Amino acid sequence: MEHAEDGEIFIGEECVFSARKRISIPPEQRPIGMVFQSYAIWPHMDVFDNVAFPLRYGSKDGRQSKAEIEKNVIEALKMVQMGGLERRPATQLSGGQQQRVALARALVRKPKLLLLDEPLSNLDAKLREEMRVELKELTHSLGITSFFVTHDQIEALAMSNRIGVIIAGVLVESGTPYEMYVRPKSKVVAEFLGTANSLDGRVVRSGPQGVVETEIGPINLDLGDLSSNEAVAVVIRPEGIVCSLGRPDTYENLFEGTVQRAIFLGTFIDSLIQIKNRTLRVFLSPYNVFLAGQRVYVDIPRSHCQVAR
Repeated sequence: MEHAEDGEIFIGEECVFSARKRISIPPEQRPIGMVFQSYAIWPHMDVFDNVAFPLRYGSKDGRQSKAEIEKNVIEALKMVQMGGLERRPATQLSGGQQQRVALARALVRKPKLLLLDEPLSNLDAKLREEMRVELKELTHSLGITSFFVTHDQIEALAMSNRIGVIIAGVLVESGTPYEMYVRPKSKVVAEFLGTANSLDGRVVRSGPQGVVETEIGPINLDLGDLSSNEAVAVVIRPEGIVCSLGRPDTYENLFEGTVQRAIFLGTFIDSLIQIKNRTLRVFLSPYNVFLAGQRVYVDIPRSHCQVAR
């Protein structure tokens, strides 16, 4: 809806905006489907009329007949598992059903691009997880490029082929979910996307057998072509740290620490472990007993470390 000031926007091969060429296709004529955070379901309409709205009042070109509208609405509702509920009043829909109706309305015109603005944020945890899987499978099966805006890092990792992290209006970094979580290039992105321990240090030795001197001691890892004495941050995820009560036989970067906190969360124990004057967050196995005050051995495998600037 906003009028851009510069640049160009292409959807496939179609240019929908160009400041230089003075092209600006009206929003209703662009091949876009939109799912709003609040769903924007009209309360005075039933399910059928909500989904049919863009076919009746959208682009003036290629208006569909009543029979075509009915056929396409039924198909869209079946895709989102709402078949048979065409005449249910909007006021009788649950949160999950409203989300599905909004999705069906976005898909009914068979768009080339699907925009989703935090569409799962209003659902309860169990339904959000179910819809996350369904939505990913649906968009994948339809082959629709989708932009999914979310503040939930788990959602971003679970649903996307590529993630972009925008901070203060700037695209800081983009990549695959694995690259962004396990191998982030930016310290800001590492700390923003999930939980991360960040240890400031300086490069002592570069190359595959590199060493960074950090506040808890030297850490051995692959440093590639970084320069000696360069200031870097070593990023380690809480689940990438291995702890044991006894000294392990094999290790790569071993430190001694003290458990400051151990909270049982079912799938893992959320703990804080102090090494020298620094506290690291560590996700421990729920099948081992770790208690506050215990001395532990902390191993930080080389492959679990990432250098960021």
